[in-house]
Amino acid sequence: MRRAVLVLAFVAWVCAAKSQLTILPQVGLENPSTKISYNNLPYFSPVDQLQPQFGVRANYKFKGGFGPFLGLVTSRSGVNYNFTDPDNGMTTYNASHAKTQLQIQGGLQYTTKPIIFKQKSSTTTAKTTTSEKTYSCHSLYSSCTHYSGCCKKSSSDQKAKAQKQSWSMRIQPSAGFGFVPSSKSGVTTETLGGQPTYTYNAGNLKTALLTGVGFEFAKNKTRLFTLGVNYFKGLSNNRTTFTTQSAAKTTTTMLNSKVSGWNASIGIPIGFSKKSSSTHKTEHKSTYDCQQYRIEHRYRCGKVI
Repeated sequence: MRRAVLVLAFVAWVCAAKSQLTILPQVGLENPSTKISYNNLPYFSPVDQLQPQFGVRANYKFKGGFGPFLGLVTSRSGVNYNFTDPDNGMTTYNASHAKTQLQIQGGLQYTTKPIIFKQKSSTTTAKTTTSEKTYSCHSLYSSCTHYSGCCKKSSSDQKAKAQKQSWSMRIQPSAGFGFVPSSKSGVTTETLGGQPTYTYNAGNLKTALLTGVGFEFAKNKTRLFTLGVNYFKGLSNNRTTFTTQSAAKTTTTMLNSKVSGWNASIGIPIGFSKKSSSTHKTEHKSTYDCQQYRIEHRYRCGKVI
């Protein structure tokens, strides 16, 4: 288990260093429902399985919003179904949770454009732009400090910046598959006190179908947290048949199980993206505006000709 975690962490680190990725550590709850059919009788759930879940997920997004994802999460969908008498195994049994396993997940995810909860008005934007330009120009010339009209711009800047605070949300539907590398045999037998005991490893499925949706919340351009809800369903067949013999009597027992369920999680997105050249363009434009301001206004600080 430790080796798989280290390998996944190394791969995620290498990919993040070479491309634009989001690493999403997650914590939440998993509620699998493992049902058992004994000798082709109706399915039943022998035990409740609500458990905590931990994981990490790496998402890569292309310009169109689509992109692949790769994750590693804990899974405890297995159930140990113990009985001693195959003839009465449907009514006389003991059931317990199996050990926690690691599930590798992969698939495709789509990220929508941000849905802004509180949008800025055009008037506020215009005031902010004018205020920031005036302040940035006057800060270059010491003569501006002698005019009270310029010094008062700082308070308006703070008010404009306070009005820029806004929340947004991105919706992230996804679909993929889960794979559990480790597996156990269908039925194991051991002798306790001179009596054979049978253990059926229910829910021992290697592959599962995954569908879900995430909600990523941000404040301004800062991504804060992601809430996710997912549904999963086992795909492989876990049917087992074994034969026992007692007092010249042969008994054939057929066991089958199926797994489905949901999980909910919260995670903190950690983004790895390349820096754009927009910052340098903004600085160049600001310098150009200040030079024009110096030529046109002759170091004057309040009035515009």
